[in-house]
Amino acid sequence: GMTREAFRNEAITIFMAGHETTANLMAWVWFLLSQAPWAEAALHEELDQVLGGRAPGFEDLPNLPYTRAVVEETLRLYPPIPLLAREANADTEVTGVPVPKGSIVIVAPWVVHRHRAHWSEPDAFRPERFLPGAPPPARFTYLPFALGPRICTGQHFGLYEAMIAVATLAQHFRPRLRPGHVAEAVSRLSLRPGETLPMRLERR
Repeated sequence: GMTREAFRNEAITIFMAGHETTANLMAWVWFLLSQAPWAEAALHEELDQVLGGRAPGFEDLPNLPYTRAVVEETLRLYPPIPLLAREANADTEVTGVPVPKGSIVIVAPWVVHRHRAHWSEPDAFRPERFLPGAPPPARFTYLPFALGPRICTGQHFGLYEAMIAVATLAQHFRPRLRPGHVAEAVSRLSLRPGETLPMRLERR
């Protein structure tokens, strides 16, 4: 159960997370696809075979594994929330470091998702990591929605929303990064591709 205050806070979070994080995730999806023509071609092939030009629905999502893999690999490379803060509710220690009660502990998905001890070619865009049959990430090495009792309540909503947006738009357009532009990750409330991401839309 939740208190009225906790329920209100969850509702506020969902309203915020429903646009801020997804918008930045979509920007990174288009940026990565524009730099990986082989991945874009595989995505288009899947969408053409499964959807044939029609709008995707929730029932189509299980049949779009590459679309999901593109979204999940983007979440790995550019997690919309790159830093997670937690307050210690008791005295403890982490890898031998004392953590007094009340301390703020920062978990950084941005760092964990690119750690060479856990990922092969950690800085490379490889959607195939998340295809069915691929070895799943080791526990605690993939946490774009956090983990544990404070895991994002909108995890599935956000993933499915992004898949439908990608499947809808990628059927009609190929976004192309403006020549010479360098996209730089900037961490504000969420992880953004700088102040602008100039792209040209090419019709398929």
